[in-house]
Amino acid sequence: MNEQDARKELAAAGRIIFDRRLTFASGGNISRRLDEVTMLITPSGTCKGMLSPEQMIRVDLETGEHEGSRRPSMETPFHSGIYRARPEVGAIVHCHPLSCTTLAILGRPLRTALTPEGLLMLGRSVPMVAYGTPGSSDLAEKLVRQLGASNACIMQSHGALAAGRDLLDAFNRMETMEYIATLQLTAERAGRPEDLPEDEVERILSMPK
Repeated sequence: MNEQDARKELAAAGRIIFDRRLTFASGGNISRRLDEVTMLITPSGTCKGMLSPEQMIRVDLETGEHEGSRRPSMETPFHSGIYRARPEVGAIVHCHPLSCTTLAILGRPLRTALTPEGLLMLGRSVPMVAYGTPGSSDLAEKLVRQLGASNACIMQSHGALAAGRDLLDAFNRMETMEYIATLQLTAERAGRPEDLPEDEVERILSMPK
């Protein structure tokens, strides 16, 4: 995909994420790897549902240098850090969806084994990344280290993050996280939901992806 198409794809993803109410006002940030040393990322302080392709900012993954006068997202350090650590990651979606953020504030893990879909999309567990000040090197270091090889995490008292081979993959994972978080909170209010039996968990996790 050339850079212009990648810019259009980011703008379209921003509109979908905003329309699905996965983020609000100027919260969240989205990025896409362009090549081994460059990414495109949404600008700081902007509504993700109202961005044009031209507003996306090209950033050097090693130096953090960026083009133009507009500032890239304040969370650029953790996007860059994940791309440097994980060559297979092609896109990152960070949002503040209501149910995931509720779990993040409560410090409660996301229960992926409540449904087969949760396991297929998110794996056996989703890490809870310890709190770090937004935009700080401390948060970037914690995210890269505690995310590890996972493709999704809950960020304590902050929100959620999903990584993927491309933007569609990352978006699908984020939307699934929010669905499972909403289902979990709803079911726990109604009763005592049980995870799938361990033998079924193993069977689902062994299915071809």
